Amino acid sequence: MSNLMRVPCAYQGGKQRIAAQIVDHLLEASPGPDSKFYDLCCGSAAISIELINRGIEPSRIIMLDLSSWGDFWSSIGSGSFNMNAFDNILAGLPIDKREFKAHLSALSALPVGDNGIEMYPVLQASSFGGKQIWYNGERWINACFRDYWEPTATSVRRSPANPMQPSPTELRRRVNILVNGMKGVTCYKMDIMEILNTPIPNSSVVYVDPPYQSTTGYSYGFDIMLFVKRFREVSKAPLFISEGVPLNDDALQLTFGGANGGISGVRKRKHQEWLSRF
Repeated sequence: MSNLMRVPCAYQGGKQRIAAQIVDHLLEASPGPDSKFYDLCCGSAAISIELINRGIEPSRIIMLDLSSWGDFWSSIGSGSFNMNAFDNILAGLPIDKREFKAHLSALSALPVGDNGIEMYPVLQASSFGGKQIWYNGERWINACFRDYWEPTATSVRRSPANPMQPSPTELRRRVNILVNGMKGVTCYKMDIMEILNTPIPNSSVVYVDPPYQSTTGYSYGFDIMLFVKRFREVSKAPLFISEGVPLNDDALQLTFGGANGGISGVRKRKHQEWLSRF
């Protein structure tokens, strides 16, 4: 089995299917061999993972996310993620997959203790539709989980739908590889506008993956065009932004493979993904 790093789990808006295309453009725009790469609103970190899989040193990557992903990647980068606690959470999952939803719903309702960071990928991997779950300082928000589903005699789909994607075994394998491969990245859990208060070298490459316009279910949002304006006041570095629509005339439509999408799978057209360069 490949030891290349992968995103921990399914995540609404994740860029794993188009990460290679995006990283091609980031590397092409890189001004030099020691350029820093900023991955802002990094989420499940498909872009940072692809950069490191391509040979970029983790120390050259700065990530940012205001949601629980920010806590997760900060702990991975600093080496403080507790694999023993993570293993204990996985070991407590029910043997019967039909009991997963009730078990995870009960876990998410409990006060978040010292191992909230280790709990997060387990909850997120079980989120219905990959929608973002986050901790608001008091409790887990948007915690809605999948049922185990088996096909009936008339079902079009013939294989079961598991309540956790990936499986607990695969999730553990991925996280273990990330603990080693992503150590050394810098990740900040903070509002994206705050990063403009520190110098962003002109020799860096900056990528932003904001929550899609008119999409609900994220822990936060912001005015992306205001960010672009403020960014240009402090840095001349190449800036790339992902969106479902082109944001300027220098936008490239990416090839988004796979099924048409949507939680129900009945969306008539594939989701569009545009990479706009400023």
